[in-house]
Amino acid sequence: MSAEPRATHSNEVADSISDRAGVCARLCRRVTQTLTERWLGGVHAGLVVKSLYLQRAVGKYLKNGQKTVLDAGCGPEGQLAALLATRYPRCSVEGMDLYCASSGTRSNVFLREADLGTLTKVSAYDLVYSLDVLEHIHDYADVLDRLVRALRPGGLLFIHVPSAEQRNWFKATDAEAANDFREHRAGDDHVREGFEKAALIADLERRSVSVVEARWTFNGLTAWVKEVFSLGERRGVRGIGLVLLPAVVLSVMAEMVMAPRRGNGFCVLGVKKGPGAS
Repeated sequence: MSAEPRATHSNEVADSISDRAGVCARLCRRVTQTLTERWLGGVHAGLVVKSLYLQRAVGKYLKNGQKTVLDAGCGPEGQLAALLATRYPRCSVEGMDLYCASSGTRSNVFLREADLGTLTKVSAYDLVYSLDVLEHIHDYADVLDRLVRALRPGGLLFIHVPSAEQRNWFKATDAEAANDFREHRAGDDHVREGFEKAALIADLERRSVSVVEARWTFNGLTAWVKEVFSLGERRGVRGIGLVLLPAVVLSVMAEMVMAPRRGNGFCVLGVKKGPGAS
């Protein structure tokens, strides 16, 4: 084969590989978009775990619609606020965070850039949820007061926080920082490692919230998969979230069936007491 045909053949092979890579990339984006918008809010392992626990706790409550929801500390993109707005179109979802992007195209979701310490609404929401936010706040007791005050009697409060005692599988994740992958921002840092479950339950009970369930999260396999994801993300492994997604979902399903005795996090579901509460 002369040099020219060999070069032509090489170019054709390269074009074919490039075309296949393009198809795979588009397919990956489509799958990720569907998972983000309709099912999980994203493919980040930690987000997926908290999304599954949140939906388990409040899905039935939101199913009939006509509920007003606050995502307290929704994050810049408000993925879970957008997810709930999509899955429950007859509910209204508001996201509040120090940093917020636009609310997108859905009319039933609104993201507001504000400090939770400025929340002054009273009996405005049927559901308030806060996922891994309180550990970033110095005066978390004040914010807890505000979140409970913003709930209507009979409304649901769902909180997820890291536990005070953390156990890591890999030494490389022992000192994992929240701002490893972007510029540091105010509010990124943890002001406490985590919370004691019994203490947080007592804090809620003192605020007229009747705790109906408290569960450990991120135990065993779930914690291991999350750390593998973090290591992969830190090293720039493309598609690591999608690759590990089946393992994340299966491990959380197992946790939900057989509640762990401890974990690196926990979630609490409560109902606000008061006149009109059922």
